[in-house]
Amino acid sequence: MKPSQFLELVILAAIWGASFMFMRVAAPEFGATALASYRMVFAALTLFPILLYYIIKNNWHTLNLTLEPNAKTSQQVIGHIFVLGITNSAIPMFLFAYAATNLDAGFSSIMNATTPLWGAVIGALLFNSKLSRLAVFGLLLGFIGVFVLSIDKLSWQFTGQVKGILAVICATSLYGLSANYSKRNLTGVKPLFIASGSLFGSALLMLPILIYTTPALSTISSLAWLMLISLSVVSTGIAYILYYRIIEHSGPTNAMTVTFLIPIFGVFFGYVFLNEQLNSNILWGVLLVLTGVLLTTGLLKKRNTSV
Repeated sequence: MKPSQFLELVILAAIWGASFMFMRVAAPEFGATALASYRMVFAALTLFPILLYYIIKNNWHTLNLTLEPNAKTSQQVIGHIFVLGITNSAIPMFLFAYAATNLDAGFSSIMNATTPLWGAVIGALLFNSKLSRLAVFGLLLGFIGVFVLSIDKLSWQFTGQVKGILAVICATSLYGLSANYSKRNLTGVKPLFIASGSLFGSALLMLPILIYTTPALSTISSLAWLMLISLSVVSTGIAYILYYRIIEHSGPTNAMTVTFLIPIFGVFFGYVFLNEQLNSNILWGVLLVLTGVLLTTGLLKKRNTSV
C-alpha cells in the first residue's frame, strides 16, 4: 500500500470512528428511528449527484451495472442491491442508533470490529465457507473479547445497556450476512452502484417512517443537527465513496484493515469529547477482539508466512 493510500485508510477509519460519537450525541434528541432515517436519506442525497454524473458520463442507454459483461441482468442486480440496502444499511443503522442511546461511543466502535467474526460464522453456517482451526480459535478468542468488554454491563435484568449490546450484536451479524450475500450475488457489480443503490433503497424504505417519527424540530439542538449532518454526509455518504475507492486501488484485504483502526478513533473521540471512561475491560476486550479478527480473517497468518 502506497503512503497516500494508507493515508486514505486512516482518514476513513477516523471518519467511521467519529460516527459513533455523532450517534451518541444525536440519538437521545432525535430518537433511534428518526436518526437512522435522516442518516440514510441525507447520505443518499449526498451520493446522488455523483451517481448522476457517472450515469450521464457513461450514457444511460448503454450503461451496464456490472464490471463483467452479461454477468447479471440489471433487474437482478437492482433486486440484490435492494436486499443489501435493508440488511446492510436500514436495519443496522437503526440498531446502532438505538444502541447509541444506551452505550458509550467507544464501546460501540469496538463491538463494530466483530463484524468479520460474524461474517466468518455466517459464511460457514449458511454459505458453505470453510474455516481453518486457526480461524475457529480466532472466533473463540474474539467472542471471549466481547464478553470481557461487556462484563460490567451485563445483567440478568433487561436493562438499556443489555438491549444496546444485543442491538449492536444484531447489527454486526447483519453486516456479516450482507458481506456474504454481496460476495455471492453482487461480485463483479460496480462498487459505486452497490454503495449508492443500497443507500437509495434503504432511504426509500425509511422515508415514510421518517414522516411519522420525526420529533418536533424546535426541540432539536443545533449541536444534534450538526452531528446528524456530519454522520450522514461525511461518515456515510463520503465514507462509502472513500471505502470503495480503497477497495478499487488497494484491494479488499487492505481495505478490511480499517476494522482495526476504527476502534482506536472511536475510543479516542469518546474519551476526549464525551468524557467516556477507559478501564481494563475495554483494553483487554479490544486486544482479544482484534486478535480474534486477525486470526479469523487470516491476516495474521498471511503476514507471518510472508516474512
